[in-house]
Amino acid sequence: MSYFTYENKNIYYSITGDGKPVVLLHGDTASSRMFEPLLPLYENHFTVILIDFLGNGQSDRSESLPADLWYSQARQTIALLEHLKLGKVSLIGTSGGAWVAVNAALERPDLAEKVVADSFDGRTLAENFAEDLRKERAVSKHDPMARQFYEWCQGGGLGSHCGFEHPGADRMCRRRTSAVS
Repeated sequence: MSYFTYENKNIYYSITGDGKPVVLLHGDTASSRMFEPLLPLYENHFTVILIDFLGNGQSDRSESLPADLWYSQARQTIALLEHLKLGKVSLIGTSGGAWVAVNAALERPDLAEKVVADSFDGRTLAENFAEDLRKERAVSKHDPMARQFYEWCQGGGLGSHCGFEHPGADRMCRRRTSAVS
């Protein structure tokens, strides 16, 4: 497992494959784990870089969602690219990750060769986006199917680490935290 430090927090990333670098950027309710089934399609032709944005997957938790979420995640992506020193990469983002890809390329065109924005509607963020997302996640905690989906998207069984409480969650979170230290 690889991490880099961004604003005093640890951000998880992984690299696999061989070829031109491509960064896969996950949506708001997911983590890099969403791309695992796709890796065999890419890793024989590309160096695939995955990132878990702050608050997602194996990266450190955030106290709150920033008002400029996709710009914040774009800055995290730029920091990873600067850390890896790969030069220009292709950015592929889905859902919220599409916004991140576009924003990162606009902020640092010197780091972006190509951008693929999947499920990108091109509009601005809804005024109540953050509050609606918090409400959706709160309701999902009580829906077994939604809970299972979010747990899988966030890397499986992260318990309170992704806002869910269940037996063993604290132990699992401590283990992940100690692996970073």
